[in-house]
Amino acid sequence: MSKKKQYTITLLAKGDIIQDLHYGIHARYWWKPRKFDQTSETSVKSNQICIKAIPYRMFMFINCCLNDENFAITILDNKQTHKLSFRCLCNGKDSGIQQSASAAINNTYKQVFRKNKTEYSGMVVMGFDDEIIINELLSDILFIPIFIRIDRILIVVSQIGISSHKGCYGAGPGFLSTLITKYKGKQSLFVQSIEDNCNLDVYDGDINQYHNEGITPDEIWKSINILNKFDGAALFGITNSYVQQELDKLRNNSITCTSNDWNDIDKLNIIFRQQIKTRKIASPFSDWSKLFKNWYEQNNTIIQFPNILFQIYSANYQFQEKELGACTAAMFRASGCINITPFTKKQHMIEFWTKAPDPLSDRDNLANLYKSGMLLLVEKKSSFQPDSEGEILWKSLQEALKANKRGSSGW
Repeated sequence: MSKKKQYTITLLAKGDIIQDLHYGIHARYWWKPRKFDQTSETSVKSNQICIKAIPYRMFMFINCCLNDENFAITILDNKQTHKLSFRCLCNGKDSGIQQSASAAINNTYKQVFRKNKTEYSGMVVMGFDDEIIINELLSDILFIPIFIRIDRILIVVSQIGISSHKGCYGAGPGFLSTLITKYKGKQSLFVQSIEDNCNLDVYDGDINQYHNEGITPDEIWKSINILNKFDGAALFGITNSYVQQELDKLRNNSITCTSNDWNDIDKLNIIFRQQIKTRKIASPFSDWSKLFKNWYEQNNTIIQFPNILFQIYSANYQFQEKELGACTAAMFRASGCINITPFTKKQHMIEFWTKAPDPLSDRDNLANLYKSGMLLLVEKKSSFQPDSEGEILWKSLQEALKANKRGSSGW
């Protein structure tokens, strides 16, 4: 019986978890589904299989010793496809940007040793079968996206949120899942989300081919007339037993309030720690209570987002998508605010939120202003300018060297 080859693998830098990548609509590419101990990590119910995953962390750096030579592998972001890419370096030899870890390591190995027949498994070389490395990559992860297989369909639940909405089985605002199947004869990305309503969007690349909203997942899936043998809640992933467990945990640990509680600084700080700090966002905001205090004291119940954030951020702070997305929205929702934006967020970066207990009047007034053309809107664009490929690689190397106590001489 053959034994697996053993390599000396070192995690030089664990890298970063990026909200938009690891928990956004392309999350399926940034996690490696792996089957673990059936009793603790895998749940099987009827024809649904739920599998845990390991993150490909941005700028993570692995060193693997092969034939007494040290090969360093890092992970970067392909800005065009939103997928990860790999790069391997050894003794001045460079694989360039590759689509898989195997391609990167084998490309560099052949340059170093001039051997065309030798092939290595990228996942093994990355340490994804090493329990110590896996535990380190997962050590600060609070929520692992859930991979659910129903027949030949892979559903990825990358965010969860709770509510008591009828027909949503406990899922609520903030819930996000995706699947890939054919739409008009072409493989497309189906994005399923829950905000005020349930949403279904179909993408061909970055182009939105279809959008629909409904009260329940079943309602919107019936309208598109695809995958009819499954109910909408199952396609959303909501009824999966493991997803239900995660929703129960969130429900039991969740703390919320209304605008009437905004004078309770202690409660606001608890919600802040729960919704923002636990997401590991490194940003220079100082006092969330100031935002809610000012909003509480103003007569107008509506605020415009992200403008309101300049009350707590420095004037020259460059917002990234993750601050403009799920994290701040989660903080607002937990504090009793309701999103009343009268247009899709695909085209505009502005959102409107109300603190009113009953949002109907604010929502109707805003919708009428939007229809009349009296709302000044800003086209959506990211203020984050990506580094060049060379700068990104240099940043990766610098981070790896800082994390490796031996320094560059230890390679």
